Parts: sequence; C-alpha cells; structure tokens
Amino acid sequence: MRLPADVEGLGNCEYTMDRGVVYACHAGGVVHYLEGWTHHEVGALDVDRIDLVWNVALNHGLKPVSSKPG
Repeated sequence: MRLPADVEGLGNCEYTMDRGVVYACHAGGVVHYLEGWTHHEVGALDVDRIDLVWNVALNHGLKPVSSKPG
C-alpha cells in the first residue's frame, strides 16, 4: 500500500519498494493504530473484516500501489 503523501518519517519496507510503500500487513498495522482498535492482529486472518479494513485504509489516505502517488 502507498502511504499518504503527507506522511513523514517513514521510508520503504525494502530496497525493492518505492519510498512511501509498505506491505499490506504493515498498512493494516497503521490502520489498526489510527483507529484505536484493541483486538490483536496475530494469527489467522479474519476474512469477515477485509472490506472494513480496506475501506478504513482508503479513508485514511492509503492507496493501492497501482495508484499514482499524491
């Protein structure tokens, strides 16, 4: 996922990724923090929450990597 353009202090996850791009699991952690969710994210994926987390991520300005920065 591409982080919002105004995010500062974060680089990239690996040398092969563009600046401001993080793995979806890291983006999920960011969203988890921003929303103040208290449930843990360790273990099996809760498929019933995928759409919720996706939409919340988009609302916070994260974008799929296929989207242009900005």
